[in-house]
Order: sequence, then C-alpha cells, then structure tokens
Amino acid sequence: MLLLSVFTTLVLLIVSSVLCMDNMQPKLLYEPNAPDYRSSEIVRQSLFDKLAVDASLSTFMDVLTQVEDVLKMVNNSEIEQPFTLFCPVNGAFQASMLEWRADNLQDWEKFLQQHLVPTAKLDVRHLKKTQQLDTMVEDQPIHVKYHYFRDKTELNNGMATVDTDHPIEATNGIAYKIDAVLRPVQDSH
Repeated sequence: MLLLSVFTTLVLLIVSSVLCMDNMQPKLLYEPNAPDYRSSEIVRQSLFDKLAVDASLSTFMDVLTQVEDVLKMVNNSEIEQPFTLFCPVNGAFQASMLEWRADNLQDWEKFLQQHLVPTAKLDVRHLKKTQQLDTMVEDQPIHVKYHYFRDKTELNNGMATVDTDHPIEATNGIAYKIDAVLRPVQDSH
C-alpha cells in the first residue's frame, strides 16, 4: 500500500511538472534587426523592411502598400539609384485627415511621389546644405531650409520639420520622418 502511495505521488509530481513546463515555455520575440546567423550571406534590407517595423509610420505604410509603382521602388534592395524619402508620421495624417481621405489611387500615388526624391540618397549633412530637392512630381520640388541656431531642418517654408536625429538608412535609400504631410509650395517668382 505504501508503495502504491509513493508511486501515485511520483506520477502526480511528474504530470504536474510537465504541465507547469508547458506554461513556462520560452516565448520567441520578433527582432527585426537581428542577423540570421544560419546564413553566410549578408542580408540587404530595403527601406520597406526598415520602415515596416516602425509603429509611428503605420499610416504612411498603409498608403505606400496601395501604390504598386512606389512600393516596388521602396521595397527593391537592388535598385541602382538610391533615393531619399520623407515619411509623415501618424500624427501628420491625423492633422490633415480630411484632405487625404482619397479613394482615388492616383491621388495617393501623387502624394507619395511628392515625398520622394528619386535622384539622391541625402545624408543629414547634405540635406542641411540643400535648398531645393526635385521630387517625382514635375514642377513640385521640396524647399529645404536649415536653421543653424535651432539645429532644425524644415521643408516647404516651415510646413514640415525633419527628424534628422533618426535617419532610416537602407541599401536603396534613406528616409526621414516628418511631422506634417507635404503640399506643393507656390513659388513667388
């Protein structure tokens, strides 16, 4: 009888420890920038790869995934001509939501093209020295002004401020977060 009691207790301990171990299984967390140590190749990340994990750009990414031509460019890590992309943060879309509730895909494409400089990957130092950038939309450049004493870079006559402290670099270009959506500036000439 004692042997049966010991055996039953032992079985219960084993079963309970197995059940407890199921609850204590390690949880795997996604780490977007972790290298794949199984691969001997260097993984070349596109701007899309880098931007997709940033929660503050979720609205911009929703728009981007709707426009195939621009999406292909941003997602292509083998592109020959690196570019610069200005990405409005979620708050920028919320501030101008009535204007940008467009169901027309052509409006979204033009919107993205107004935020993309296809001819240059401008690092922070070069961006601060630039006065005008040609976008993918003809006759709609982005005007750049760097304020030395405030260490602040503004676009289109103060319409948007560029986060130059956290540029997002990838093999196919560089992206900067901005605090407002860009609209065309009327030249006073």
